[in-house]
Parts: sequence; structure tokens; C-alpha cells
Amino acid sequence: MKDPLNQRMFFLTALLIAAGLLGAFLSPYFLQASTVTYLLQYVPVLGVLGMAQTLIILSGGPGIDLSIGATMSIVGLAIAGLAANGIPILLACAIGIGLGGMLGAVNGFLVCILHVPSLMATLATFFTYSGLALALTGGAPIGGIPEWFGSLAQGRFLGIPNHMWIVFLPLAVVLHVILSHTRLGSHIYAAGNDERAAFLSGVKVWHLRFALYCISGMVAALAAIMTISWFQAARADAGDGMELLSVTVAVLGGAHIFGGIGRLSGTILAVLIVTTLQVGLQLANVSQAWQLATIGILLIGSVITDNITEDHWRARVRKRSNQS
Repeated sequence: MKDPLNQRMFFLTALLIAAGLLGAFLSPYFLQASTVTYLLQYVPVLGVLGMAQTLIILSGGPGIDLSIGATMSIVGLAIAGLAANGIPILLACAIGIGLGGMLGAVNGFLVCILHVPSLMATLATFFTYSGLALALTGGAPIGGIPEWFGSLAQGRFLGIPNHMWIVFLPLAVVLHVILSHTRLGSHIYAAGNDERAAFLSGVKVWHLRFALYCISGMVAALAAIMTISWFQAARADAGDGMELLSVTVAVLGGAHIFGGIGRLSGTILAVLIVTTLQVGLQLANVSQAWQLATIGILLIGSVITDNITEDHWRARVRKRSNQS
């Protein structure tokens, strides 16, 4: 009997190949070596946000963090503001990561302590953080970032952007190990599969989910740091749309929206699919509206395929159970 998650990985691999072929068909520039570097420039930011979103979704509830993009924006502004006022950039980044954790804790408090549904709670903080970012800056970017700091996202090692090596890959490895080989990972899956059973077995479900919202905020801060390094400035709209893209790559990657099912490897493949599509469509001068529509169609199609696969798998399980 085939594992639905393994089938999902084959499906995502086929989608990635199809996205590459589509990009090559739409633009003669897509197959150039520089396109790979350009594509990998986008992967780390969406990748870390997608991984954080996957953790939230896996823990059940159902959980979601719609404020992750706004958190990225306001933390980026805070870091750039501190740097512009003479605070060393590395210290400013450390403060920013702490601020991200605090903003994530607000979500955790609303969801886990006040029991506000995560969709409503994080939508409220999305508007709050976005509004504050615009109100505090008037929409103007904040510069003053040291030039050497640009090497994090602009520099290359073996032709691959440094932030792939320094931020994205280490975080992916750490989170994979946590989910696959630690008790914490088992607790995350257990809480997502059956909250009551997890609680009765000793898992502090609400403490776990609170911690994951804090981690989500800290990861959003990492995304902000990479973006600041890339553009040498912080903007109030830096995270616009990232919350929905992070949900897209998590769900496309196989994370069940009600929790308990999913892999980070699927999320990473989904990030590659989405960024490949975006870069291919950009090189073909396709408008932003059609880019969003394409990603939306892709998500709908993948969810329908996933439901069909899951229903087929469950039917086979019931058939085998009846036969035995």
C-alpha cells in the first residue's frame, strides 16, 4: 500500500519539472545559468516563512498564521530604524529576532490563552502590524544599512546565494531533525492528529502551540533580516502577500490544513515550484495578476488531487481491514 505522503512527493517532483518546462517554453532566457541564481535568491525568504507556517498547521487547532508577512515587515523596519540610529546591525538583528518572538507571542496569547480562532486572531494582528508599519514610516523606506551586511543575501558561495547556506539550509535541517527524530516533533504531530488523545498522553498542547507561534515570529524576523540585506533597506510593504504564499507552499507541500499530516521536504519542494513559476512568468513579462491566478489554480488543483488520493488510500485501508 502506497503512503500518501510518498505519493505527494512524486506529485510535487512532477509539478516542479512541469514548472521548469513551462518556464523554458515561455521565455528563452529561463534556461540561462543566471536564472538559477536569480531563482535561488527568492527561495530562502519564502522558504523559511513556509516552514514556520508548516509547523503551525501541523500542530492542529486548526492553526494558521496570517500575520507572518506583517511581522516580517514591522520587524524589518525596527531593525533598520535601530541601525540608522547607531545601533550595530548585528545587535539590531538580535533585537529584531526577540521582537519577532514577542509579536508571535501575541498571536499565541490570543489563540492559546483567550481561545480566539487562529484565523481571526492572526488576521487581526496582520492588520495591526501592517497598520503600525505604515503609520510609523508613512510608507517611506528606511535605509542606512551597512554595505558589508549586503553580503548575507547578495554574496555567493559556489554560485549559490549566501543566505541559502547561512539561514535557509541550517534552519531546514534543524526543523527536519526536530520533526522526525525528537519527542517535540512527535508531540507536534500528535497534537495535530488528535488533540484530546495528545493531552491525555501528557502533551501540553496549548503550551506547544504557543511556543510555535513564538517561533513563527522569530522566523519572520529571519526573513526580514535577509530582505534587508538583499535590498539594503526596509519597507513597510516588504512582507505583503507573504502570508498567503507561505500558506500556499505549506498546503501545496502536503500539510493537512487540520494538522497532523505533512513534511518539511514537501514544503521545500512547493517553494521551489512556486518560485520557478514566478520567475518563469516574470521573464515572460506575464502580469502580476496572472502570476497570482496561476498559483491559485495550482493550489486548487493540488488540493483536489490530494483529496482524491487520500480518499482512495482510505478506501484501500477499509477494504484490507474488511478482508482481514
